[in-house]
Amino acid sequence: MIPHYLKLFFDIHGFTKNIFPFFFFICLIKISMAHAIQVDLHLDTPTQIFKKKIGLDSLRGLEAGLPQLKAGGTNIAMMVLWPPLKSDHLKRTMDLLRVMEKEIQRLDEVVLIHNPDEARNAVKGSKIGIMLSLEGAHGLGHENWKQVLEILHKKGLSAIGITWSFSNRFAGSSADEGGGLTQVGFELVRECFRRGIIMDVSHASRETTLQICSQSPVPVIASHSDAYSIKAHHRNLRDEEIRCIAETGGVIGLNFHAPFIGKDADIKLVADHADYISKIGGHRSVALGSDFDGFIKKPRGLEDAGKLKALWDELRSRGWSKEQIKGIQGENFLRAWKKVLDGSEDKKKF
Repeated sequence: MIPHYLKLFFDIHGFTKNIFPFFFFICLIKISMAHAIQVDLHLDTPTQIFKKKIGLDSLRGLEAGLPQLKAGGTNIAMMVLWPPLKSDHLKRTMDLLRVMEKEIQRLDEVVLIHNPDEARNAVKGSKIGIMLSLEGAHGLGHENWKQVLEILHKKGLSAIGITWSFSNRFAGSSADEGGGLTQVGFELVRECFRRGIIMDVSHASRETTLQICSQSPVPVIASHSDAYSIKAHHRNLRDEEIRCIAETGGVIGLNFHAPFIGKDADIKLVADHADYISKIGGHRSVALGSDFDGFIKKPRGLEDAGKLKALWDELRSRGWSKEQIKGIQGENFLRAWKKVLDGSEDKKKF
């Protein structure tokens, strides 16, 4: 007869033998989730921080502050320097840059990143990687734009939107049916290609978008745009624009502004745009560019950056695979970004 204490030992041993693989599997899942990349290509949070005089870690007043980013799983954030039309454009650009420099220095949880490797290292280190983008080349000021671009690039600028909601001396905007690239616009695009700065065609006119994409030796992005065929709005991309961006190896970030999404905008309608863009440009062309903190009217169910899991659940229910969802969450963009930085010789062809 086995003593009671030995029977207990063998029972416990058998239990641990069976349960260990389960806990090991759970740990692997947690490690995998901890290192999963999720990128938002367009956040206007710097403007809100500047105007409201609050911090990136504020518990109130932001749609994409640290609390919301963490809750929704976003760990790479493209923070936008946006100079409004009625402002001293260069001064506002520099004001917003200083705001972000201060926050990055103040907060241990965030780090400025310059390439995909730094992005992955930030996520592995449980930090939020911050990218900087300029929304509208008017933010380079009226004179010496090359010098300003050089300064911004050295300060960490990774992307530039060539226009905003009005045409400028570089290119035409979709808002006023402007034309294409000007001569100085071609110079700007060449300089960005040379430096490895991502070209962003959201807000650009159709002609500008097609000119840049058709001649680009590296991926081009539309950081925050939706599909014109679902919602006919000048800010959305027509099929030929989607194809042209996809052919460069670039991505299109889904925009959450309800007027761009459609009537009674909700998560399902956002997913419709994802489905459509993937049908025209392929799954690798879809990304996320919410426009949170950009004075947008949010779709139901996506009121802030903390609610993004609902979108992934919706896409999963439509048959998007795990790899395809990882792509839209960030892998598609990181692949494009790497090609922008790696294509130094090809950039000379533009």
